[in-house]
Amino acid sequence: MNLASAWRKLCVIGAGMILAGSLNVLVAGQTEITATETPEGHDVQYVSGGTVYVEGLVRGRWVAHSWNMNGAARGPGQHRDENAFEIQIKDTPTPPTMPGKLLSEGWQWVSGSEAPAGQAGSRHFVVELSHPESLIRVKLHTLVDGTPVIERWLELTNNSAKPIALTGLCPWSGQLWPTGGSFTLGHSLRWDVTWEGWFGWTPLRPGTNVAEQRHGLAYDDPYFFLQNPSRDEYFMGELAWPANYEMEFQNAQGLSFKIGPAAINALRVIAPGETITTPAVHLGCIHGDFDEAVQAMHMHIRQSVLPRRDADRAYRIQYLIPEDWPMTVYRGDAYNEANMKKVMDVAAATGMELFILDGPMWTSAYGNWLVPNQKRFPNGLAPLVEYAHQKGLLFGLYVEPEGGRDGYTSAQGGATIGPWSESQVFKDHPNWFVQPRSVLNLSIPAAAEYMDGVVKEVIDHYQLDLYRHDFNAPVRGQGSETLRDGFVECDYWRHYDAFYSAFRDAHRRYPHVVLQQASGGGTRLELDTASVFDEHFSSDRQTMPYVYRMISGLSVYEPPEIFVGSNGMAWPEDRPDLDTTLRGAYALGNTPVIFNAILPKSVDELTPAMREKFLHYANLYKTFIRPALPSCKVYHFAPVNATGGVESGNWLAMEFAAPDMQKAWAVIIRLAKTELGSYVLRPKGLDAQTKYRVTFDNSGKTESLEGSTLMQNGLAVQPGADRESELLLFERE
Repeated sequence: MNLASAWRKLCVIGAGMILAGSLNVLVAGQTEITATETPEGHDVQYVSGGTVYVEGLVRGRWVAHSWNMNGAARGPGQHRDENAFEIQIKDTPTPPTMPGKLLSEGWQWVSGSEAPAGQAGSRHFVVELSHPESLIRVKLHTLVDGTPVIERWLELTNNSAKPIALTGLCPWSGQLWPTGGSFTLGHSLRWDVTWEGWFGWTPLRPGTNVAEQRHGLAYDDPYFFLQNPSRDEYFMGELAWPANYEMEFQNAQGLSFKIGPAAINALRVIAPGETITTPAVHLGCIHGDFDEAVQAMHMHIRQSVLPRRDADRAYRIQYLIPEDWPMTVYRGDAYNEANMKKVMDVAAATGMELFILDGPMWTSAYGNWLVPNQKRFPNGLAPLVEYAHQKGLLFGLYVEPEGGRDGYTSAQGGATIGPWSESQVFKDHPNWFVQPRSVLNLSIPAAAEYMDGVVKEVIDHYQLDLYRHDFNAPVRGQGSETLRDGFVECDYWRHYDAFYSAFRDAHRRYPHVVLQQASGGGTRLELDTASVFDEHFSSDRQTMPYVYRMISGLSVYEPPEIFVGSNGMAWPEDRPDLDTTLRGAYALGNTPVIFNAILPKSVDELTPAMREKFLHYANLYKTFIRPALPSCKVYHFAPVNATGGVESGNWLAMEFAAPDMQKAWAVIIRLAKTELGSYVLRPKGLDAQTKYRVTFDNSGKTESLEGSTLMQNGLAVQPGADRESELLLFERE
């Protein structure tokens, strides 16, 4: 074979039509993979929805060659060849301070071939490389799905005769733009509790820019939006990993990036002959504006990350009642079977569809998830499940099997739940438990074994329609560590392998059960967790205006319909007016959840006016909004937009539009009482050549307006003195 001759194509994989699961979201996009032999080694070109990425083996290094955003590959020499992934290892534990060795050079081509793809229309290609010196083999898995975002993860195999510690990892890296510019980074600005979704823009200074989080399981997520205004281009990236991470951006002669999980010692110890799978990076680019970048990432996540859902159970309106919040309508011993039936009556009468017995206070002790509190629920929970179904409600239950709290007494004279030491689990398996920081917890190996079993047991025992999973041991730095084969290994990786495995199994076993995660009141909102749960509790902080700023940030990097927030879970002085609270619940693209405190204790106290108001929004959601949720395009006007973060200005304005432009809706909320003027909304998701019937929800009035007029001139919205918001509906005439 003459390698100096023209490149020889090894494989070409063509275009595809993509069907996104049982909710029937159809997406068309080009997918193509071309592998070639070159004079220097091998190249692979990936094409997905207009994104073109080329990488290859050059003199023993696997390097990123180029990115393009208009469907055509760039010519050679336009990019610096930088490592397309980075692996750092140690093959001896001593001295412990010795850094690992970066395996940058010495790679050899083994093979390149197509593998089965999980979704229709997607393509999955695997490049295998060997490293004779270290005896490590790497399989680079790449998934293209017709969207502008590509997914990459690695398989690492230790073919040596001794254990190897993985001390550093970037599943994807390399140069993004080949020339300089005024780059801006969009990312999480806060990691601490109740600051979820705190999105903002940071200008990248020349040289090295690092964004990291080393507090453990925290309240931010490893994602980035990179803006190059001089070229109207964006890169969007997310690391599917919930704990410590590091992102590095090198702004010198273009812009390069690295992203990966972080640990002080070993991320993972790989035994001889063992193969491990790394977290994935989801990376894409577009030529366009900020909204198009957001929509491209949403499309990819919906298509290739989120689990397929039962359409009859998806996006149900939920009523949430824990005991351990001070504003809950029933506290202490009043949190019982008889009163739960009363609030089920209220939920059914106001158009809700799913009742959740929330918080840990229904059980007798931590770990006793099959033994409810005998005083409050002497007949167990079966009567509540049966009554909910009689009222036309699904039944959901809160469980906290991973540990994090050792007994609990809710505030202001509420109920008490027994500690783990009172549970049968502790009595049967005392070796499972450790006590870091004076909080009794399941150890990492035990948590995996216990968690997998308890999820199945709880769902089967109570015949649940929704399983709500909590975990309350966030922000613990390196977390627990294990001395493994002489290396100090951070336990996060093994724990999350077990965690994801348990819930992938739960999805297979219970395809009709809604799996909802509420860990730490707003952690684990990244893509690996999104792939194994249907819904995600966004935050324990539901006060005005933070809840709306948070929603505007969270909806940048994940589709908003997967989030559930307990609307109304605040004291009256910290809530907006009722219409605004309900618009936040039903019309901001989320799955609606209503906290019990904004409704009465029984139907006897439910006034006709209140019932009518709740039914108005419930019916609007069911008939107009919910059918569009799985595919709606999200437009950010304020406070988050191409130049502003969550703290920019005193308005929230977001639009949600059906892709066919048949309908759209927009929510405008005044975030500060001092903001007395009006907000001018110019919709973006309409057809300029079409006339729309516009409904103003505050007044109930309608107008017939051309799409071009709406998009050019906009609508001046002034909510008024008694309301802090307006809801606009657009329907094609």
